[in-house]
Amino acid sequence: MLRLPIGERPRWQERAQEFGFHFHTMYGEPYWDESAYYQFSLEQVEKHIEEPTEEIHQMCLDVVAKVLEDEELLRRFCIPEQHWDFVRNSWKNGDPSLYSRLDFAYCGQGPAKLYENNADTPTSLYETGFWQWLWLQDNVDRRALPLQSDQFNSLQEKLVNRFLDLQFLTPGRELHFACCKDTEEDRGTVQYLQDCASEAGITNHFVFMEDIGCDTDGFFTDMQDQVITWMFKLYPWEFMFREEFGSLLGTNNVRWLEPPWKAILSNKALLPMLWKLFPGHPNLLPSFLRMSCTRLLNLLSW
Repeated sequence: MLRLPIGERPRWQERAQEFGFHFHTMYGEPYWDESAYYQFSLEQVEKHIEEPTEEIHQMCLDVVAKVLEDEELLRRFCIPEQHWDFVRNSWKNGDPSLYSRLDFAYCGQGPAKLYENNADTPTSLYETGFWQWLWLQDNVDRRALPLQSDQFNSLQEKLVNRFLDLQFLTPGRELHFACCKDTEEDRGTVQYLQDCASEAGITNHFVFMEDIGCDTDGFFTDMQDQVITWMFKLYPWEFMFREEFGSLLGTNNVRWLEPPWKAILSNKALLPMLWKLFPGHPNLLPSFLRMSCTRLLNLLSW
């Protein structure tokens, strides 16, 4: 793996605005940096990143199955007890997922190390799936990169194909997308996902999280009083569980993206649980849950 310097494209900020990349600069600081790029060998991509990603994903699913059958583990993962059945039923029913983002540390030598499974509210989709491809094409066209340059990246095609699958698994429902107000990066991410869903032929709508209402029958509604039956929300489950409307979760017929069982995978307790189940795994870092002082004293006195 090599980190190689490259000149910025002329007027790339104008091009970003043209293509809807409005969060290329945030809080007065550059968010997108194209002063360098990384060059990987095919073996590094396939053996050091892609294969561990698939393996870690399956290991994470093993964690979900184990945690949902153990009340003590559900408490350690801080899942509110009133939502245990809601999360369990989501897993047992096989509620489908759209995507996850595994974050690794990797230097080009040795195994990649998992930092986080951002399984509930991952961003960076627009940058990876579209803008990065445009960067490549522009630099090839201006001969800043060799003509044979390529990316190991088919994210956009995979998202569209996954939406096609989800439409088959969730027939007869229109898909609502939601994020919070005043979050330009989140809104850009959600808009990109809406475009992918539209390409897959899914009728979709947008509503801000703050504008979601509830009718007299306890169904969630948008600003046009349309009942929400299928929703992608860029808003974490740990917040949803504790919102004023949290008591309604599981009482109405909503299919969620991401599904409630993702509350286990996006949890900070995931890494210690992975280390406990798969100790010494080359792609894991030693991780442990901090024990409360009261529990530690009880164990010592015992």
